[in-house]
Amino acid sequence: MTPDPPDTAPLLRPAPIAKGDAIGIVAPSYAPRPGWLLRGVKALEHAGYSVVLDPEIATGRRFKRLEDERRAENFMGVWLDPKVKAVIGGTGGYGAVRMLPYLEPEVFRRNPKIFVGYSDITALHLWMMRRSGLRTFHGPTVDDLIPSTRDPTMASLLMALTTPRPTTKIGKGIARVVRPGRATGRLIGGNLSLVQQTIGTPYEVDTTDSILFLEETRDPMSVLDERLVHLRAAGLLRRVRGVIIGKLSIDRSEEDEFENFLLDLLSDLDVPVLTDFPAGHEMPNLTIPIGTDVELVAEETTGWITYREDALTGGEMGAPG
Repeated sequence: MTPDPPDTAPLLRPAPIAKGDAIGIVAPSYAPRPGWLLRGVKALEHAGYSVVLDPEIATGRRFKRLEDERRAENFMGVWLDPKVKAVIGGTGGYGAVRMLPYLEPEVFRRNPKIFVGYSDITALHLWMMRRSGLRTFHGPTVDDLIPSTRDPTMASLLMALTTPRPTTKIGKGIARVVRPGRATGRLIGGNLSLVQQTIGTPYEVDTTDSILFLEETRDPMSVLDERLVHLRAAGLLRRVRGVIIGKLSIDRSEEDEFENFLLDLLSDLDVPVLTDFPAGHEMPNLTIPIGTDVELVAEETTGWITYREDALTGGEMGAPG
């Protein structure tokens, strides 16, 4: 087995994409709905990019090891295609974690490219960061995209994929403040259930000095509580510098209680906390840089994050860092 890169090692920066480049669409989880996939492909082509599809993008998921191996081969095949300059998940669902034992860390370490997705794709973000030392992007899957550069989700994605260090205050005017303050650190996290599943694995989420981002969908507050309590029991919450909770599709009858719930659970950490951050299973689903240093600002009523360093090559800071 290839040894993990040291946690203190600089994370690799992929190169930005340019008009005319090819974007690979992969299927580590469920198969995207055909109409939504076609719409997303048209959105990328409308923005000036060509598309390379995973050969089994439309194949329904069957949970068998032989299929897991084949999907891993397809995933790495798209990644290694010299035409492909960025890779985006087709959709979420379930299945990415089954592929991980069959992926080769060196494939990604030696060929750093932009990788985007959310929900079930979180497993791949955390695996790539710990096993391949690669920065990634939490953002939409292709079935979320529409052919309009004015759409906030699409505009945010294109900005993140082409600009080493955007200056946007991401989330300002939408995110709500649970606990005010300022913090800096490496942005880490994703879907809460997938973050929890990494505990005890070789790709366990590293929350040391991090800004921890978490999002979830269609779960009651009791399930969110169980998952956050598990992170706390594993010692992962005491290391964070700030917490960001994305838009949560929770039972609306519990919504009024959620801020008090978060305050009670996180109050002893003495870190800034945002909720309703516009990333995750609700729209807009803005693209944010996993593995990149950011600043979290939580003022009286709203908050945001900004890049503190380049997430891509070609900016002031060069390649790894």
